[in-house]
Order: sequence, then structure tokens, then C-alpha cells
Amino acid sequence: MMKIQDEPIIPGVGIGNIKLNMTKDQLIAILGKDYKERFRECDSVIEIENAKFWVSEDGKIDQIGVEDDFKGKYKGIIGIGSTLSEVKKFIGNYVQVYDTYEMENEEGICFELEDIDDWDPLVAPIDHIYVFRI
Repeated sequence: MMKIQDEPIIPGVGIGNIKLNMTKDQLIAILGKDYKERFRECDSVIEIENAKFWVSEDGKIDQIGVEDDFKGKYKGIIGIGSTLSEVKKFIGNYVQVYDTYEMENEEGICFELEDIDDWDPLVAPIDHIYVFRI
């Protein structure tokens, strides 16, 4: 199945050549035919091997999430497998919002942590990174 390229993660903008606010048709032109789509009440989610794209009612990409073996980085430092202690050390403070962690001083990005034994938010690896429209 298709994979998203290991490009920079830019909060509120996109990941590499896939940008928030692109149309679904623009996204599919990049992805090709190798994707799955789930339709929900108010939107749909397009899935490829290491990423998901939420297409909102306006037909544009509202959120992009990366996972698994995606190697792109936020600010060249933080990626899948990094920890919140690294986020705090190299980037800045974060705040918990429901089940995710958002940057305190930058909108449009959040992290979800792997559910591991002896779970500690500072050392649990980041297993999903999302960028979203602000």
C-alpha cells in the first residue's frame, strides 16, 4: 500500500507535499488509487499504510496523522518514537488535551503516545503525530 513520504511535519500547514486545506481530489492525485476510505457522519478518513487524512464536509483536508514507520520530523527533531521529555527538552512545553498532547506555544500539532506497560507520559514513545487546521 502507498506510504506518505518521510518529509518535514509543519504544524497547521501539512506534511511534506501534502497540505491541509488541499481538496480530496488533490490528495488522491498524489496518493493514486492505493488507499482505503471510511465514511463517517460528517467527514471521511482516507488511509494509506503509514498515514490517515481527514476530509471534512467542505471537501478539504482537515487533519493529517502519521504513524508506524514514518520517519519525517517536527522541527527536524521529534518524530514517531520520540518522547514528551524530548519534546520538552528540545522544543518547549506541551499541554494535555484529552488523549493527546499539544504544544503550548504552537497550534496545529499534537502527539498521541503508545500504550505501554508502566505507562509514564514522559517516557512513553510517541506513536501518532497529527497536524490540523487552526
